[in-house]
Amino acid sequence: MTTVTVLMPVYNGARYLREAIDSILQQTFQDFEFLIIDDASTDESVKIVLSYHDDRIRLIQNESNLGQVKCQNKGLHLANGKYIARLDQDDSSEANRLQRQIEFLNSNNRLAVVGTWLVKVDGRGNEIGKWLGNIDDYIDVLFTSLTNSLPLYHPSVMFRRDAVLAVNGYDEDLPYCEDQDLWRRLALAGYESIVIPEVLTRYRIHDDQQSVTKSNIQSNNVIITLERFLEYFVIDSAVKPLRLLMTCESLLGLEFWELCSSPKVTRQYCDYILQLLFSMKEKLQLTSIQFEKLELLMRRHAVYASLRAWRGGLFRQWFASVPMYLFAVRGGISMTLCHYVYIYPIVYVIAPIFIILRTIKRLVFKITYVKSLFEYMRHIGKQSNVLRYWYRKIRYSNSR
Repeated sequence: MTTVTVLMPVYNGARYLREAIDSILQQTFQDFEFLIIDDASTDESVKIVLSYHDDRIRLIQNESNLGQVKCQNKGLHLANGKYIARLDQDDSSEANRLQRQIEFLNSNNRLAVVGTWLVKVDGRGNEIGKWLGNIDDYIDVLFTSLTNSLPLYHPSVMFRRDAVLAVNGYDEDLPYCEDQDLWRRLALAGYESIVIPEVLTRYRIHDDQQSVTKSNIQSNNVIITLERFLEYFVIDSAVKPLRLLMTCESLLGLEFWELCSSPKVTRQYCDYILQLLFSMKEKLQLTSIQFEKLELLMRRHAVYASLRAWRGGLFRQWFASVPMYLFAVRGGISMTLCHYVYIYPIVYVIAPIFIILRTIKRLVFKITYVKSLFEYMRHIGKQSNVLRYWYRKIRYSNSR
């Protein structure tokens, strides 16, 4: 058995394929097999792979197109490596990536998945930003699973083959988010994950990648996998409210607070949070230290969600959000370190101004030119790594 199998499904990937292959063959760690599964490509992909004369490359050609998820499961069963390193056809790895990930996996038998920081590049290979996500321990895995912000980029990970096979591999019914579902199921099985705080992967962003072309399917499957994770811990009636609460960001705050329409309902949802917490403690056998950290993260998230209530109207902000805010601050002295605790009273007072500004925005946006300009600026903002960095820094600064 080799130490590592680098698994790369390929379908019409000729444009960036040579760069991806070269980045693996040039690794400082050499004890690997490079399992490339061509999914019935119609371009020059196979020809490019065959142009390499390296015994570590093992090419499998599908007779018909199976899709990426089935190719990944096929690769899991064909692999000879103890560990599986994933790479997509349009991405690439830094020379020491495999070495660093192996060091982490060898140091902890409960560690199942090791991701990395990554640099984002465009279609021409120009750097357009960096992604610097964090997972430090098992509780971080659980909490980011709940908030749908699990920072494990699939092309950057290395994982234990036996652990993934033990949870039945990738779910073929959840394409385009099969990786997020897999990380959640590994967490339910008690396995840990971590992100190495080093840029070891080059992640390419372009118009042809699946996360762009299949975004609608991906969005629907993200809901399915998150609700399935919650169903393991709580009753059916609590699943949707908790899913909306845990993903209550600026764009989803309105949806949650439309559902959470009165103080009575809010108190019920706070009970759901407690049920979730104690169920996770029992079923995952969390230690007291682990439970305290998870509870703190959940209460801090609750106070953040309470800030979004104004999007549902003044009644939500002035009445429905109050029980959730009180639930959050009952978290003890640690909650005093959360700046949202102090921002909430400010938002509570000036909520009418937010409502007025939002109404003006709606009226102004009826002008086509203004709306187009705003959407353009919003698009630029989303592409800005600087803005994302500071947003996440502020958003999660009190979650550690």
